[in-house]
Amino acid sequence: MTARFASLSALLREGFESGVYTAAVALVGLMGELLWQDAAGRLNQEEASPATTLDTVFDLASLTKPLATALAVLKLAGQGRLDLRTLLGEILPSAWLPKDKSTLTLKSLLAHRAGLPAWRPFYHDVLASPEDKRPTLLARLAAAEPLEYEPETATLYSDLGFMLLQAVVEEVSGENLQDFCRKEIYQPLGLTGPGFRPLGKAKQTPDIAATETGLIPNRPPAGEVHDENAWAGGGVAGHAGLFGTGAEVFTLLAHLYRSYQGVENSAFPTDLTRQFLTPVAPGARALGFDVPATDAASCSAGRFFSPKSVGHLGFTGTSSWLDLDLGQMVVLLTNRVHLGRNHDKIRAFRPQFHEAASLALGFGKAFRN
Repeated sequence: MTARFASLSALLREGFESGVYTAAVALVGLMGELLWQDAAGRLNQEEASPATTLDTVFDLASLTKPLATALAVLKLAGQGRLDLRTLLGEILPSAWLPKDKSTLTLKSLLAHRAGLPAWRPFYHDVLASPEDKRPTLLARLAAAEPLEYEPETATLYSDLGFMLLQAVVEEVSGENLQDFCRKEIYQPLGLTGPGFRPLGKAKQTPDIAATETGLIPNRPPAGEVHDENAWAGGGVAGHAGLFGTGAEVFTLLAHLYRSYQGVENSAFPTDLTRQFLTPVAPGARALGFDVPATDAASCSAGRFFSPKSVGHLGFTGTSSWLDLDLGQMVVLLTNRVHLGRNHDKIRAFRPQFHEAASLALGFGKAFRN
């Protein structure tokens, strides 16, 4: 570790000591190359808990949307098996797809512009259903929800859209989302993870940062997906459920950066990658990815990531940001929700950390005031 990154290690420890989280891993790079990484804290609140390491696995929460579901759609589009203009009604069974959903495009779902509500407590109905019906029930329930606005007229971040996108991936590929991502995306890149349901596939219990029981009584706080809807559906969902290490998340960002830049033999087609990582309209999101807020007060990436950046946050306290112009890359994985789902010290800490990372990389121009 060079001296210029010493402040990041100190800040990561400070976040633990000041109660932002109990566990954190952070990685910083430039133009696809890893320059610094560190870990701080312990896996849970118990003083005897094992220390966090670079190999600690985190519940990535909504990072599932860009790093699993959106990449799966990108991969299928690159294989010519679907098109972003494809309508839901051309893919999903008409028997459970209402007319107002049949004309939604994949692009509108990826950009959170399909008219769907943000969230619904589907887990009540899912858990009341036979276990063998649960994995497909989330998409059916999402399809049955009335639209809240005319599609393509606004942006409303929606878990429901990605529940439907999971159904699309599985219908087109003939595999479940977990298997498709593993075989078509992660393994070809040399990754054994990220993955869903870490306790179900591990030969031995991995080091997993604890989250919380949440709204599901007696649910284990480590190794089971924190999101209630995803958990009820069996742990594999289009909107949440992915677990991974900081290195795995960083590797995916690095491949996206190289693909976007048109590097030879990139992991994803350059033209499609650029389409996915470009906002669909002024003030709107990219396809599966978020973009920086225009004002510094609400920008989780701080002031020094350029407007031409993409990233995402996860409810458990995770985030990743990629600057497509300057090449900055920051992955910050924490378990802030372990201290309570309303525990929000991460809101101030996250942009502070990103600004420190930008300064360590040599970038100090403020893009937001």
